[in-house]
Amino acid sequence: MLEILRTSKQPKAGPFVLFVRWGIPAIFTIFGIVLIVVAHGHLTGVQDNMAESNVFTSTLTDRDSVLSAVGVASIVIALMFLLLSWMLRLNADESGERADEDNARDYFRRTGHWPDEG
Repeated sequence: MLEILRTSKQPKAGPFVLFVRWGIPAIFTIFGIVLIVVAHGHLTGVQDNMAESNVFTSTLTDRDSVLSAVGVASIVIALMFLLLSWMLRLNADESGERADEDNARDYFRRTGHWPDEG
């Protein structure tokens, strides 16, 4: 009976929504992987001994290090985008459940029994 009271069904996602939800993170991920592969995963200035590394000295980085760092950052951005999209969809699902509960309460006020009690 709750299905009868449901006022809003979730519409199917259109091509724009699918592109924003899956295409943009895929583009960022592919871009990041390409940059890491082009730079051969090369990082300079990474020291194994903490005593030798000083964060206050400026070290010049080469092009491959910058490309690797941008590639990793691009993949992190894609993951953040996916997680944000997932959390927004969870919030939308919860608001639909709240609307169903409100409809059930209105039905109870009108009839004196819950919709699933028949």
